[in-house]
This record gives sequence, C-alpha cells and structure tokens, in this order.
Amino acid sequence: MSEEAGAPQHGKIGEQIFEQVERLVSAEKLTRTQAFQRISDETGRRPGTVAANYYRIARLRGAPLKRRRPRAGRGGASGQTDGAAALASAQEALAELAGVVKRQDAELTRLREHSVQLDRLKRWMDKNM
Repeated sequence: MSEEAGAPQHGKIGEQIFEQVERLVSAEKLTRTQAFQRISDETGRRPGTVAANYYRIARLRGAPLKRRRPRAGRGGASGQTDGAAALASAQEALAELAGVVKRQDAELTRLREHSVQLDRLKRWMDKNM
C-alpha cells in the first residue's frame, strides 16, 4: 500500500489522535467529546474509535483522566448506559479493524500476483540472456 503525503504512519494513529485531541482541547477549548467528533468528521473514523485511540494512549502515558460521576436519580441505569456505550465503541473499533484486515488481504493478494509476474520475468530473462 502506498502512503499518501501526510497520511499517518502505521502504528502511530493512536499517538497522532492523542496529540490532535490535546491540541484541540487546549487551543480551542473544546471538550474531549467535541474534539473526538471534530477528528471523526475530518478523518472519517467513528467518534468511538477516535475516543478509544485517545484513551488507550492516555492510559499508556499515565495521563490523569477525570471520570464522570453518575447523575443523581439515575440509579443503576448509569452502569447499563456505560456498558452499552463501551459495547458500541468496541463494535465500532472491531468494524474498523475488519475493514483494515480486508484491505490488507486485498493488498497481499495483489502483491502475490506481482511476485508471480516478477518470477516469470526473471525466468524469461535468465533463459534469454
């Protein structure tokens, strides 16, 4: 796969998302949720995937993360809502991962075909030169 100018390097997407969110939060005074949405709009990634990347890097860096406290009067529903949100986020991340794997598989197939063509060309050159 060819890398486009400015395209994130493989394995660096989480780091880049973390930096983008931090920049938006400090420079434009956006909330993290607003920053996730902005990055989602700009990159085509789902907001949950952007958030998952951000929080993964934040945990690795030991960044202090404020946790929301359940609102009064919600009782046990907050736990169910948080669980549903986590499940939805995981499903979004898995769907994005499945797409990446599918594209990689197509690229591998293409590269294997090129390899066969190159082998044929090498054999022809060895035979005719």
